Amino acid sequence: MMTLMPSICFASKSDSTLLNRIWNYRRNYTTPVDGLEQNVYLCYGFSTIRRNPILFLVPTMYVIAQGDKKYVGESYGKLRFITADKYDLKRQVVCGNIPRQRIAMPAIFESVTPNIYNVTIYPDRLLSPFYRANRRFYRYDVKSSEDNLAYLHFRPRTLNTQLISGQAIVDITTGRILSVQFEGEFDMITFKVSALMNQKDANTPLPERCTTTASFKFFGNRIDSHCTAVYNCPTSLPDSLDEVVDKELMEQLRPLPLTPEDQGIYKKQLEDRQKEEMLQAADSNKRESYWKRVKDVAWNVIGDNLINGNGTRKGGLTMRFSPLLNPLYLGYNGSNGISYKLKLGAQYNWNAHRYLSLEAQLGYNFKLKQFYYTIPLRMTYNPKRNGFAEFLLGNGNRISNGSMAEEFKKKYGGEKINMPDFTDQFIQAYNNIAAFDWLEFKTGLVYHRRISTNRELMKKAQMEDAFYSFAPMITVRLKPWYHGPVLTANYEHSFKNIFKSNLNYERWEYDASFLKKFKSMKILNLRAGIGYYTQRSSDYFVDYTNFRDNNLPSGWEDDWSGQFQLLNTRWYNESDYYVRGHASYDSPMMLLYHLPLFGRYIETERIYLSALSIQHTRPYFEVGYGFSNRYLSAAVFANFLDSQIQRVDFKVTIEIFSRW
Repeated sequence: MMTLMPSICFASKSDSTLLNRIWNYRRNYTTPVDGLEQNVYLCYGFSTIRRNPILFLVPTMYVIAQGDKKYVGESYGKLRFITADKYDLKRQVVCGNIPRQRIAMPAIFESVTPNIYNVTIYPDRLLSPFYRANRRFYRYDVKSSEDNLAYLHFRPRTLNTQLISGQAIVDITTGRILSVQFEGEFDMITFKVSALMNQKDANTPLPERCTTTASFKFFGNRIDSHCTAVYNCPTSLPDSLDEVVDKELMEQLRPLPLTPEDQGIYKKQLEDRQKEEMLQAADSNKRESYWKRVKDVAWNVIGDNLINGNGTRKGGLTMRFSPLLNPLYLGYNGSNGISYKLKLGAQYNWNAHRYLSLEAQLGYNFKLKQFYYTIPLRMTYNPKRNGFAEFLLGNGNRISNGSMAEEFKKKYGGEKINMPDFTDQFIQAYNNIAAFDWLEFKTGLVYHRRISTNRELMKKAQMEDAFYSFAPMITVRLKPWYHGPVLTANYEHSFKNIFKSNLNYERWEYDASFLKKFKSMKILNLRAGIGYYTQRSSDYFVDYTNFRDNNLPSGWEDDWSGQFQLLNTRWYNESDYYVRGHASYDSPMMLLYHLPLFGRYIETERIYLSALSIQHTRPYFEVGYGFSNRYLSAAVFANFLDSQIQRVDFKVTIEIFSRW
């Protein structure tokens, strides 16, 4: 257990000088790691202290929720850095007693590559005390030694899961961190990390060796784990090796000896395998052996994928899907009630520059009793220029129209019958290509099929019961400034008498979006747009690309910004034009982090403001406040017409295990 001494920030001028050297070290000395590739060895283990059936429902933990209580695994492969915050790990050789060499509790593997000089130690989490902009969150204490070294202790000013405490050994002359130890809590995992920084290349901000111990506790379950990573290993393996299970080869590659505990687990695995082979050889009951194999397949393979959604990979084909029983995509708001979403994905690679992918989203709204789907099939042929051809099949909300409803009431006179809604199914086929880094074009065709949910009733009222539209479209995406806004223009023109099309219209839309990331994980998100019809053969239905309702639940990172949350769904398709604007501001520890007990678990907070102008109504506004933590994202919204408040509502989505 690490003990921290009472500290005072900037206790002396020399302390302040050393801290400034630490904060400036990355800028003054380190070199970029973009494109850097290293051989890395990982040794990890899991020890079950307590477990119950709930552990089966935790994504990635299914494989260790049964059977042995101690597991060990090893992997050797290539670590390639795209940027300092983004990297790919290719496991080339693996071994261990974890069933099918699956990855359990992936958060522990992310923790062995700390980027201590960055604003966050890991991507989008844990504010680093060694980054200047985060100094207001920490207290520091410096103790010097006779070896030109300093011992730096740091701790949070306020307890929060985005902050850590620990100590580091620092070179006084340069401010370079030689080794660091820190501990904290994030995403239901308490952890301790010990990292020895690269000793051979002082300009590399990456560790040479890192060890993480962690403990996961959830509804009576407790799993302790450890993971040690050794970077820049000398042996390079052929790229053709991909997750080859070979314990003998691992013994040749292993840069560190196994602990006695891990050796004991391997020994037990060998003994269990020998016993199983003996039992199989002596088993004369073939029927019992057959049903045992069926049970293993159903329990270990089907059950694993059902809970974890880990997908499979074979050759150039990769399949993945979100777990059916994971509550991650369960959402609720007062208007539409409870919704659930499921993701399915597949990709086939011909080579690095050409691949076919499918990213389907399926969902169901329990209050509206409607099934939603969006199924895009994409052929990518030029990733460098974002070149792809896509065919998309989907459906939207059931829609209505005010003027059409009024006509329906006139037909029925005094009868109290509401006009039935219309379903909306659509097909899109288009091609996308970037002519330059700052100019991109999308061209294609859009087909809508809107059918009444009660066609007999509409025919009885002598009204149209089906509307079709066929429209070529073009979208131009422009980004003239590297850190500036993204501008888009969209044009769509529908023609009659093509594939039963009975609607004729011409529509224009313009959109501007700007996302600015500030220091300490603060984000300003701005979006504005206009759209209008210059030609319409019918007043019944309009359909915009950038101004539409999202019918599937979305999480904090999806589209809680840049969308209206309380707007009546009919308003999306009853106006010849719209003018809208959105602004949101994200920040960790903004308002509620001072609250006792609860405040330490507030990871990110957000403020919303949206405005809208359409036909036949007064200016519309929405304001909101939300927060996100390890369990959920929640927000409360209020909408106004002019200065009069109309409604207050809230939105909740489950975020538990979203990073797993």
